Amino acid sequence: MIRYLIKNNFKIMFRNSVNILMFVLCPIIVSAVLISAFSTLLESYKPVSSFEVGYRVEDDCEFEGYIDSIKEIGKENGISFIEYKSGTPKSLVDDYGLGGFVEFDQNGYTLYESEDKNVEGATLEYMLSAIFNGSIAVNENDISINVEFPEHAAAVNSTDYYGIIYIVYFGGCAIVCAAGLFSQEKKNRIYERLKVSNLSSVQIYLSRLIPLVLVVFMGIGAASIISAFVLGVHWGNIALSALLLLLMVLAATAFEIMIYYISNSMLATVIISFGLVWIMGFIGGSFETYMLSGFSDSVKNCSPIYHVNRALVELSSMGKSDYVLSAIIYLTVITIISSLVSVVVGSIRRLDR
Repeated sequence: MIRYLIKNNFKIMFRNSVNILMFVLCPIIVSAVLISAFSTLLESYKPVSSFEVGYRVEDDCEFEGYIDSIKEIGKENGISFIEYKSGTPKSLVDDYGLGGFVEFDQNGYTLYESEDKNVEGATLEYMLSAIFNGSIAVNENDISINVEFPEHAAAVNSTDYYGIIYIVYFGGCAIVCAAGLFSQEKKNRIYERLKVSNLSSVQIYLSRLIPLVLVVFMGIGAASIISAFVLGVHWGNIALSALLLLLMVLAATAFEIMIYYISNSMLATVIISFGLVWIMGFIGGSFETYMLSGFSDSVKNCSPIYHVNRALVELSSMGKSDYVLSAIIYLTVITIISSLVSVVVGSIRRLDR
């Protein structure tokens, strides 16, 4: 009997093909628009490859014996030091297109930067600061550089970010696909008949949950595949990403069906569900990238969408994520609690027949 119900519910939902197409087309369209609009938002910084700077050393300056070492360090970092015996630093920078000019004297050094080459000037300033602050040790016989690699998030571009997070966002709006199913049930009083059947409340619940989850997952799955080929979205670990999307759809569907069971109104369910998905998405990076979000971590961690977004984006950019486990736990807990509440409410309503 339950297999017949699942099959019948599949047929009802596929009759409302527009709802299903929304899950295929909407994520792609919205992602494409935002990728184009914010293509430079997450663009990685690209340092200049190499440039020239001028220098001059005062006679009998204590740094005179270290110039060769400093020039070698500059060469390793793409900076060519060229000595100029005469001319003012500003005119030399302007006339020869130098990235900067350094004058070494008894008091240290004076740096002149080009007005229109801020990146080159900043690079030169950083290198000299590292030398004089001891981060780079310089002597006449040896050059040693103390390098530390702090932990950091790998760069992610707008294509991968928006192409992923809007698949998640629309997966959270799963209840849309159930509109036709629930309206048909009310119109034909199908649920009233099911309440007097031999089916348990669990079976009735599963006959709704299973087809709805599969239909929505197929829709966003198709959107994910199309976005990968058409927009160039990189999904990282495909199997793990697919599992997270499936769990996301399952949790969203279970939660929204629970709201429907409690309210017994499709309109109220849509309003409440969309409101909560919007809030969770707003906190979790659906509208403002979670990397640039002003919300504290404690607030962001309250959103299941944040956990899923971050897990999927980090899987794409780094191939791994510490948020995979928390996302799985979060979604599983939502699914279990929502399902239990739905079954209990369904059982209570059944007693009122």
